[in-house]
Order: sequence, then structure tokens, then C-alpha cells
Amino acid sequence: MSEPGKSQGGGNLKYILGGFLLLAGAAVVAFMLRPSAAPAPKTATREPARAPERVNPMAQPDLILDEPKDAGQVAEVVPDASDKPKPQVREARSEWDCDGDLSISALQAVIDNNRAQVRSCYERRLKVNNVLQGDLKLKLKVSSTGQIAAAQVGGSIKDNEVFSCVRSQALRWSFPPPSGGNCAVVQVPFQFSPKN
Repeated sequence: MSEPGKSQGGGNLKYILGGFLLLAGAAVVAFMLRPSAAPAPKTATREPARAPERVNPMAQPDLILDEPKDAGQVAEVVPDASDKPKPQVREARSEWDCDGDLSISALQAVIDNNRAQVRSCYERRLKVNNVLQGDLKLKLKVSSTGQIAAAQVGGSIKDNEVFSCVRSQALRWSFPPPSGGNCAVVQVPFQFSPKN
């Protein structure tokens, strides 16, 4: 029998509280086991569009070109009265285009006679820069009379005053008239280094 003063509902309360605790625990477990936040949707990245690759058909060894088929006989072309003679286009020539030649002996004689002038251009600048050295290339255009029509100077010495001096000296030189053309182009190398 039941004791006086105690209610019978107290025993069920603990079962109800236990059920709630079990449900809460199950909810916590379910929450913990569910996958974390859904991954962010991937944004589609577009690769830059590639330009179509150009193909040189002449570079392909396996390419077989069909031979042209005979299109029949060529009709006679009758000139139209409006056809006018077209002006002829002359091929542009460089200032340095020449057909003539100079003999090696004549060239060597002129260079040997003027070598001291070229060396003095270098030695004047050597007094300013005592480590100045390098090569100088002199390009000359010899006219049909043997006079110098044009001169260019360059090289590894890289001193504009030496270049200017050698060029002005070379413009005074005189060669025999070139053979086989209206002018000749010669290139003369010089090597400069301080004397010991």
C-alpha cells in the first residue's frame, strides 16, 4: 500500500524527465553528426578562349596538293582602249649598293698610307682615357672617280670622338676608280690598344 502523504505521480515524473533528456541527447547527437555547412557552390571558372592555331599547309609534310586541272584553252585577250601603260616601279636601292670592285693591293696601299692618321685619332683620345681599347670598323663607298662618297664608322671602342675623327680623315682618302661598276664598297677593320 501506499504511504499517506506521498503522491503516486512522482514516480512517473522521473520517467518523463528521462525521456526528455534522451530526446535532447539524440537531438544533440544528430546535430553533431549532420554534415557541416554545405560547401559553397563552386563558381565556374572560364579558361581564356584560345585563338585557333594557325596552320601553315606548306609546313606539313603529309599534305598533298592536287595538281590544277586543265581549264581549257585560253581566250585571246584583246586590249581595252582604256588600258594605259602603267608606270614601272624601280626597285629601291640602298645608298651602299655598288657593283664595282677594288683590287686588294690598291686597297691595302691606301690603308697603309693613312694608318698613321687613324692611329693619331685613337691616341688623342687615349690621353683622356688611358684604358681606351677595342676595334673600329670603317665602311667606305668609293665613287667611280675613286673619291669617297660615304663613310660609316662603328665598333667596340665606342668613343664618338674617335669615330668622328676617323670618319673625317677617311672622307679625304682617294682610291683608284673601281672596276666593273659605278662604285665599290669596302670595309676596313682596325684594332686599338694602348702601347706598352
